[in-house]
Amino acid sequence: MRIFYEARDVPAHSCVLLDDRVSAVAYPRAAILLTFCDRCGFIQNSSFDESLIDYSQDCEESQAFSGRFREFADEVAAELVARFDLHDKTVLEVGAGKGDFLALLCDLGPNNGVGIDPGYREGRAIDAASGRARIIVDFYSERYRHLTADLVACRHTLEHIADVAPFTQLLSNAVAATPGAGLFVEVPDTRRVLAEHAFWDIYHEHCSYFTKGSLARLLIQSGVSLEGVWLGFDDQYLLAVAGDSANGVSAPDDVEAIAALVDGFSRGAAEKVGHWSEAVATWRNSSKRVVIWGGGSKAITFAAAIGADVDVIGEAVDINPFKQGKFLPGTGQEVVAPEALVQRPPDVVIVMNPIYVGEIRTHLASLGLQPEVVSVD
Repeated sequence: MRIFYEARDVPAHSCVLLDDRVSAVAYPRAAILLTFCDRCGFIQNSSFDESLIDYSQDCEESQAFSGRFREFADEVAAELVARFDLHDKTVLEVGAGKGDFLALLCDLGPNNGVGIDPGYREGRAIDAASGRARIIVDFYSERYRHLTADLVACRHTLEHIADVAPFTQLLSNAVAATPGAGLFVEVPDTRRVLAEHAFWDIYHEHCSYFTKGSLARLLIQSGVSLEGVWLGFDDQYLLAVAGDSANGVSAPDDVEAIAALVDGFSRGAAEKVGHWSEAVATWRNSSKRVVIWGGGSKAITFAAAIGADVDVIGEAVDINPFKQGKFLPGTGQEVVAPEALVQRPPDVVIVMNPIYVGEIRTHLASLGLQPEVVSVD
């Protein structure tokens, strides 16, 4: 695998939020060294250090407080229920997070569900599943090979797995144990990240990166019959379904196209970092108050890459109440509720995901605020 992008001194984990600014600024740092396989198209952070990662209950990754994201999740869940006839069936979700999606699948069927995630907290979304679902607070491994289901779902988890082939094999084995069962996988689309030079979407804990071709090859290699891979959520995510059918599809041949994007990513990302560093410096020199909307991984990576401490970007805004009052690792911005902006109105709001711009503009207007809204792109 050949090296094509390097970043040093980045926050080691971007799903963890800290209780105070001192510990946030002092949070451990790590390196990113992205490498690319010219044969299969797989991309990996070869500097990934698992000892720095803690997927404990201090992690907060849920996007379910956004109406736009809930619409997307509703659509995906409804499609899976219809595709696999999930009515009074069993669902296993590996990497269930706070249980939002599992609860949705259980309510729609109705179905019974089991989720596995080390970061689940009692009293979260799974309680909405009318007693039909439960979460095991642990990492998925061979010890859970007895768990089988009519649908095995794995959303935004494979990108966190370094030994991703053996892990995917466990998923495949779970599908094979139940005749007619299906597998659903969702991960970020790396082709978009490369094409847009989106340095804010590269995290230390994302040790595995996928395109349509590399994800398809991984699933086929695990033994499942691939039924399709497509883009969703404004083409930001890859979604794939597989089963035990004899009529599977082959993996798209996208290696050459991805190789071309890989070749230009480092230079393009550096130009983007320069652009945003200059932009925030200009706002600061004009005494404009700048905030980031989004208190998650994108904001943490963005602020760290451009060196924006609290004197440059005042706060991070997030509608997730479980993030509010916490601090971003690396640069130390406090995460505040949108309502907090009324007391200290911003001049500029940097939106960390363009898909939410409409939702954010509406929220700001409801608070009587009309700042300049700019989105990373």
